[in-house]
Amino acid sequence: MIGNSGRILKILRNSRDYISGEDISAELGVSRSAVWKSIGKLREKGYIIDAVSNRGYRLSEGIDLPISDEIHRYLDTECFGSEIIYMDSVDSTNSLAMTLAARGAAHGTVITADQQTNGRGRMGREWISPFGSNLYLSIILRPGVSPADASQIPVLSVIASVRALERMVSDLPFGIKWPNDIYCRGRKISGTLCEMKAEIDRVNHVVVGTGINVNLKPFDDSIRDIATSLSIETDTEYSRVRLAAFLLEEFEKVYNRWLIEGNLEFIIDEWDEHSLLKGKQVDVRTVNRVVSGKVAGITTNGALKLELPDATVRFVYAGDASLHGASQGS
Repeated sequence: MIGNSGRILKILRNSRDYISGEDISAELGVSRSAVWKSIGKLREKGYIIDAVSNRGYRLSEGIDLPISDEIHRYLDTECFGSEIIYMDSVDSTNSLAMTLAARGAAHGTVITADQQTNGRGRMGREWISPFGSNLYLSIILRPGVSPADASQIPVLSVIASVRALERMVSDLPFGIKWPNDIYCRGRKISGTLCEMKAEIDRVNHVVVGTGINVNLKPFDDSIRDIATSLSIETDTEYSRVRLAAFLLEEFEKVYNRWLIEGNLEFIIDEWDEHSLLKGKQVDVRTVNRVVSGKVAGITTNGALKLELPDATVRFVYAGDASLHGASQGS
């Protein structure tokens, strides 16, 4: 948020009591009418601002919109989220982020939205993205690594999402299903979609999109048994703004560590601790076949390590895993 509205919001937040329109106009060097109009714009966005004659204005409540001004109240990062672009509604935060990245948007730029009309998951699946309920966030990265190494980034994002979720709700069991899904009590609560623009020997940009079901309410029977949210699991509503800040902080930590280490070894144990598949018999659908075996974990470059029936080990770098005999769409 920029301009008079943003500056007035900061003044209201810093004031412990009512502050007069006259004092605000004097501090900003604008007219009383400009103050009144800016207060109106803040109210339109959802801020609750009390107004009392002879006393002035007081901010009653903030809003749970993942806009730059709100997220930056809590965000403690060096780069991730330094610029946050918010959309009331967008077809897909990833699609917009890829467009902006191609136009030169800086590393660490974040796109958020209150609604997606064409939210996307892996394998062409739809990500249901209703208005005012969940966190839809994409970040633009420009890592100085090879395209092969950049394929490890989704693992970093998933670990960051688990950490952020555990900061929000410490007593829920969050589990990871390779390569990019997070489950809670048997139902999906989060997913990651990573897209990359690269040449043979270098990465131009990577966009990492994360969807987290935060305050989604019980929904239609077609997905009731396969999806959940923090609110459904605890009967409590949570701040999407705080969760966005937590996610960006945790992602920046693991991303920067990964750049130093050069591989994923430093988070293998954490992944294994949360893995829903380790030690289980799974079917992994790749581009042209299905590979079945027992999951022995992931490698330091993010591949799924499978022990095959003939005792050999196979590394699967891309695919869609499900428990043996279960639906591939789960």
